[in-house]
Amino acid sequence: MENILSHFNADNLDIKLTSEKLFINTTASTEAFALRSINGIGVIDLVDDYNKALTIWKKKSYSHYFLFFFGFIFLLGVFVGDSTSRVISNLCCSLIFIGIGYFLMKKSNKEKPNLMSAVRIMMSGGNRDFQFDKTESGSGNIAEFVAKVESTLTSYHKNNG
Repeated sequence: MENILSHFNADNLDIKLTSEKLFINTTASTEAFALRSINGIGVIDLVDDYNKALTIWKKKSYSHYFLFFFGFIFLLGVFVGDSTSRVISNLCCSLIFIGIGYFLMKKSNKEKPNLMSAVRIMMSGGNRDFQFDKTESGSGNIAEFVAKVESTLTSYHKNNG
């Protein structure tokens, strides 16, 4: 095994830099890239994905309040009703709407989405992105790692170019 020059580890991403290769381990795959095939490396924030997920999360959280409101209006109808059958009917309907709203809210009450980042490896054949969460412990040293990879790439291409 070659000497490891730098190492980065986040929750689901592990990257090791040697003098010849970049080894990347994710939960889905293990890959190795020769330094001669890498043109550059960087870190990007996946803002577009975050905005889409945030929009969906907001729509889901607000749509369930409509069911609560609708159930509340029906519940008001119970007290305004004039016959016993109408009161029972409105009470049942309002409880059904409130129950459905509560069930849907509990089911989709997911955490607010996180802004994910990615290590982007630039090669002549295209870019590869490897996602990680910057809020996880250990991800704070990504800037140091990228700087070390860039300096290693520069010296590698200078010596072998």
